[in-house]
Amino acid sequence: MIDKKSAIDQSLKALNISDSASPQRCDVPMTVIRTYEIMSIKTEFWVQLFGDQIIFGVSQLGGRVGTMVLCQVEEQTPTYSKKNSFNVSTLLGGAGRDELLQVYARGITERIADMRTSRADPMPAILLHISLSKQNEKDPMMFNLVIETAVKIYKKAIQQVTPS
Repeated sequence: MIDKKSAIDQSLKALNISDSASPQRCDVPMTVIRTYEIMSIKTEFWVQLFGDQIIFGVSQLGGRVGTMVLCQVEEQTPTYSKKNSFNVSTLLGGAGRDELLQVYARGITERIADMRTSRADPMPAILLHISLSKQNEKDPMMFNLVIETAVKIYKKAIQQVTPS
C-alpha cells in the first residue's frame, strides 16, 4: 500500500515540475499558466507576481472562477510566537463553500510564507481565484495535490523573475 506522501510525490513527478526556487520580492508582474490533470480532473493553474500581492488561480471548471479569497499573513513578534497567524476572507462568491476554499487559500499562503529566507522578509497578500469540481474537492489527496502544484507554479514564476 502506498502512503499518501508517496502518492503525492509520485503525482507531482508525473506533472514534471521542478522543485528548485527561492522566493523574492517581484516588482515586475510575471504570469505563469499551466494545465494538469489531477485525480482525473483537468485543473488549470495560473499565478501572477506583483510586488505587494500574489494572484493565484485554480479552476477545475474550464477556466471559470467562482470564488475569490484573500489571505494575508499577520506577522507575530518572536516574543509571542514563532508561528504566523492568517487573516482569510472571501471577497466574492463562495455559495456555502467559503470555509473549504479558505482552507485552500491558507494552505497555499502557509507554504509560500514558509519559503521566505527570513521572517523579516515581507509576505505579499495572496488573492486566490478558485473553482473546484465537487467530485473530489474534500478529498485530502486533492487538497495536497492542488496546494503542491500551486506552490510549484509559484516557484516557476519566481525562477523567471530571479536573475541567474
